[in-house]
Amino acid sequence: MKKFFVFIIFCLSFSTFYAQESDELLKKLVEKNVLTQSEADEIKKETANKEQKATLPQKVEKVRQAFNTPYMQFGGNGQLMYRYSDVDKIHNDFKAKNLFISVSGKLNDSFRYGFLLEMVNPSVQEFWGEWTAAKEFNFKVGQFKSPFTLESQYVPATLETAAYSRTISNLVGYAGEDDVLKKQNNKNNFGRDAGAMISGELFPMEKHNLLQYSAGVFQGTGVTTGETNNAKDFAGMLLLQPVQGLRVGGGVYFGQASYAKAGETVISDHVRDRWYVSADYKSERFNARAEWINGNDGGIEKEGVYAMGLYYLVPKKLNALLKADYYNRNKDINSEVIDYTVGINYYFYPQCRVQLNYTYSDYSNKWDAQNSNVVIAQLQIAF
Repeated sequence: MKKFFVFIIFCLSFSTFYAQESDELLKKLVEKNVLTQSEADEIKKETANKEQKATLPQKVEKVRQAFNTPYMQFGGNGQLMYRYSDVDKIHNDFKAKNLFISVSGKLNDSFRYGFLLEMVNPSVQEFWGEWTAAKEFNFKVGQFKSPFTLESQYVPATLETAAYSRTISNLVGYAGEDDVLKKQNNKNNFGRDAGAMISGELFPMEKHNLLQYSAGVFQGTGVTTGETNNAKDFAGMLLLQPVQGLRVGGGVYFGQASYAKAGETVISDHVRDRWYVSADYKSERFNARAEWINGNDGGIEKEGVYAMGLYYLVPKKLNALLKADYYNRNKDINSEVIDYTVGINYYFYPQCRVQLNYTYSDYSNKWDAQNSNVVIAQLQIAF
C-alpha cells in the first residue's frame, strides 16, 4: 500500500519535473527510507514502460507521414477469414480472403488519382483520375465503383459485416451465385467497372449539403474486361440529406450483359436493368441502412431488400449489429431466401478489427437448397 501511494505522488510530481529531477526525487525517497532501492528501480521501470506505450502511436503516425505526402499516399488492408457451414461439403475453411494495396494522391488542388490492386486473386480493381471544379461538380474517368446503391460504395475494410448482403452480391456485381456480371468474366468485380462519371453536392445547409448526385456511363463488363457489345450502361444515384446524418434517395442502372442463360449454350446480350431505393442514418454510436432493389436480367424479374442496424457498445471500439436480407432470384416462381445475421466488431487499432458473424439462411422450396447455419470469424489488418 505504501508503494502504491508513493507511486501516485511520484506520477503527479513527474508531470512537473524532467527525467533527471525525477531520478533525484526517487534518490531522496530512498535516502529517507520511504522506499527501498529495489522499489525505486521498479517504479523507474514501470514509468519507462508507460512512456513507451504512450509514444508508440505517435511513432507509428510519424512513420506513416514519412511515407505519405499529399502527392502520393500508400495504404492497404486485408482480411483473413475462418468460415464454418453446416451444409457445405467442406464444413471448415480458413484462408486469406482479400489483400488490397492502394496508391492515391493529389497532383494539385483540383486533380486526384488512385490505383487499387487486389493480390489474393490478382486484379487491377481501380485506376482513375478525378477533376474537381468545385464541390458541386466532379468529373471522374477510369475504373472505379459505379454509383449503384449505398452498400456498394463500402469496401471490405469499412463494411459492417464480414460479407456483403446477398441482395448486393447478386444484383450489383459481387460474385453472388446469381450474379450475371460474374457470368461474363468469372470475377468478383466489387461493384466496379470502367467508365466516366460526374458527381457533386448541392444546396449547402448549416452543417451539410442537401443534395448529392452521381451519374455515369460504364462499359458494363466489370473490372479489366473488354467490351462485349456495342452498348454502354448508365448508372445514376440521387440522395437527399434533410438533416445531418440522414440520407434518403435512390437510383437506376440500365444496361446489358453478355452471357448464356440457364439451359442455353450460346452467349448473347441480355437486359441488365435495376431500380432501387436507399436510406441510411449515421450518428456517433448508431448506424442504420436499408435498400430495396428490383432487377431485370434477360426477362427474369428479381428483387432484394435488406436492413441493417448497428450500435457501438464502446465508442470506436466495440459494436454489435443485426441484419436481415431478403432475395428473390425469380419472382415468377418465388425462388427466394432470407438471411438473418448477428455480428460484433472489435477494433483493436484504427481500421484493424476482429469480426464475428452468424448467419441463418431460410430458403424457399423453389430455391432447392437446405437451410443453413454459417459462422464467419475474420481478422482485418489495415495500414
